[in-house]
Amino acid sequence: MPVKLVLKTIAVALVVGGNAAAGQAGKVDSSQATTFMGTWVMLMTEPLGAHETVRIWDQNGVLAASVQSEQSPPITVTGVLKDGDMLILTATRYENGRPIWAVVALTLDGDTMKMAQMLQPSRTIKRGSGKRQ
Repeated sequence: MPVKLVLKTIAVALVVGGNAAAGQAGKVDSSQATTFMGTWVMLMTEPLGAHETVRIWDQNGVLAASVQSEQSPPITVTGVLKDGDMLILTATRYENGRPIWAVVALTLDGDTMKMAQMLQPSRTIKRGSGKRQ
């Protein structure tokens, strides 16, 4: 993902996340993102060999989602935004018992979903891709 697109993703996610923290989580009409729906298992290249699972479904006409890392329980997404061909998810993850912010950018390339994820306070972008299960 080009740096400019990553910066745009982060800026948009800050808006979505800020609204989610204020009780106004981003909502996307599910009819606008049917191609994203399903369960996607991602093989991560950063960190190499890790797995993430993203589930996206319709919940009363609005997109709902969860993210799951390896054997951890799924985490419910608190913010969803669609920006062009990109779906952006925000969630609170827990590392060493402490809450951290996660921003996930998803794009489709044919039948493959690509993921770029940033976790607070890391500057590393975790990347991966996978197919719908």
